[in-house]
Amino acid sequence: MLLFLKSIPRLYRSARKDLGRHFPMVFSSALSIGVALLIAMLLIVVAANVNQFTNSIEEELVIQASINPTADEQTKTNLYHEIQSLDYIKNVRYSSKENELDQLIQENGDIFSQYAQEGRNPLYDIYVVEVTDPAQIDQVSQQVEELDGIQSVNYGGGSIQKLVSIFQGLRQYGSLFIVGMILLAVFLIRNTIKMTIHVRKDEIAIMRQVGAYNWYISTPFVIEGMMIGFWGALIPSLLVGIGYPLLYQNLHGVFISDLFTLVTPIPFLFWVILGLFALGLGIGMIGSYLAVRKYIRWIR
Repeated sequence: MLLFLKSIPRLYRSARKDLGRHFPMVFSSALSIGVALLIAMLLIVVAANVNQFTNSIEEELVIQASINPTADEQTKTNLYHEIQSLDYIKNVRYSSKENELDQLIQENGDIFSQYAQEGRNPLYDIYVVEVTDPAQIDQVSQQVEELDGIQSVNYGGGSIQKLVSIFQGLRQYGSLFIVGMILLAVFLIRNTIKMTIHVRKDEIAIMRQVGAYNWYISTPFVIEGMMIGFWGALIPSLLVGIGYPLLYQNLHGVFISDLFTLVTPIPFLFWVILGLFALGLGIGMIGSYLAVRKYIRWIR
């Protein structure tokens, strides 16, 4: 171990010298890896924001159960306890029709203020029902609608569920595509290191004959792979570090509507950039190892 630590500066200089010797090949490999990591980075940013959108939608998913206008106070109290006793119920809140009208006026302007006069309010008293699992909202809404004293229920219907399903599908397939881009980057580094090793096969044979350790022969190639991965990660890191804050600022932190809020740049970008460099170094190490192990006997 001590010998290995003492040899690191020399091995690093050897790796850097060899990178300069094969600069065109190294540059093309780093550029290709940068493109692959750029695509992976874009998918990570999209996946993070889609996850934010999904969580926002799920938080807004509530059931509005309209109470029959003929129901008395005892019936309303019984309905409250019956809804509370159902499965997947997180919270039940009563809202009078006056409160609902005030909220409608506040959200849509004075166009509905004419209904605030005595006896002109067409709305219902409602129970606002929150569920613990958004996937069960359709089942819960059907159970609530079957209760005596409930006029109707509304939660957005199948369109909201379909939107949530689309977002979940985007997250899943996006993750698979990210893995694919990472494997592509590993393949590119592996091929680059293999070509470098092939060029230096005579040098490696001489080093073997004079008794050089396997780690002494292979470590420069691993360092080369890590440096290629680092350079490949530099381009997408700069792009996301500059581009995403500008996008966030121009869109004022929302996408299309206030329901779709973007992930705030800090600390999100810190973790994305850190992850990109970790990916680049890790990909370089793995790709180099896969290439070197075919040419170096690890056990003498």
